[in-house]
Amino acid sequence: VVRELADTLRALSASTRAIMLCGGDRFFCNGLDVNWALSRSPDQMREMFLTLGALVVQMLETPVPIVGVIKGHAIGAGKTLFSACDYRYAASGRVLIGVPEILLGVPNPYFADQLLRFVAGDKLASDLIYTGRLMPAEEASQSGLIHHIADKATVEDEAWRRTVALAALPQAAFAESKSMRCAELCASIRRNLPARTDRLIEIWSGADARTLLEAAARRLAK
Repeated sequence: VVRELADTLRALSASTRAIMLCGGDRFFCNGLDVNWALSRSPDQMREMFLTLGALVVQMLETPVPIVGVIKGHAIGAGKTLFSACDYRYAASGRVLIGVPEILLGVPNPYFADQLLRFVAGDKLASDLIYTGRLMPAEEASQSGLIHHIADKATVEDEAWRRTVALAALPQAAFAESKSMRCAELCASIRRNLPARTDRLIEIWSGADARTLLEAAARRLAK
C-alpha cells in the first residue's frame, strides 16, 4: 500500500497541479495492521518503516500542493500521512487523531515524531506522543494541526475548493515556497532515519513491546 501510494503521488505530481488525499467515512487510516506486523521479521519491519519514512519525505517534497481531508479517525501512520499534507481539513463530530504507539511499548518512528513536532509544535506533540491519547479534531483545529473543520457532508467539497484554488497558483512559486518550508525537516529525516529505525526495531523486537503488541492484536480481533 505504501509503495502504491508513493508511485501514485509521483505520477500525479508530474501530471497535475494539485492533489487531494481522502480516506473513508469511519477511518482516514487506522495506522499499522498489528497482526500483520507481528508476523513480519525484524528486517521486514525495518524495510516497512524506511519505506513509510521515504513516502513522508516524498509528500513533503512533492512540488504541487497536497490537501488532506479526514472524515474519520487518523491514527498512527494515518495521522502522519495527514500531517504531511500542506492543508488539512477534518469533519466535525467524533473524529480522533493521535499516535498511540507508546501504549504499545514502541516509540513513534523518527519521521513521525519530527513531523508532528514540525506541524503542531513541541508542547502539543510531546503531550500526544508521551500519553498516546487520541485528540478530537476540534482540539486539533485550535492547536493549528488542522486548518479547517466542516460538516462531514460538506468537508470534502470545501477541501476540494481549496485544492482548486491552490492549483491556480503559479507552480514554480508554490514549489519553491514549499521547499523553503520543508527542506530542513526532510534533510534531518534523511540523515537520521536509518539509525533511528534500527533503534526502533530493537525496541519493537524486545519482550516488553511484543507482550503489549500481542495484547493489542487480541483486543483488535474482538
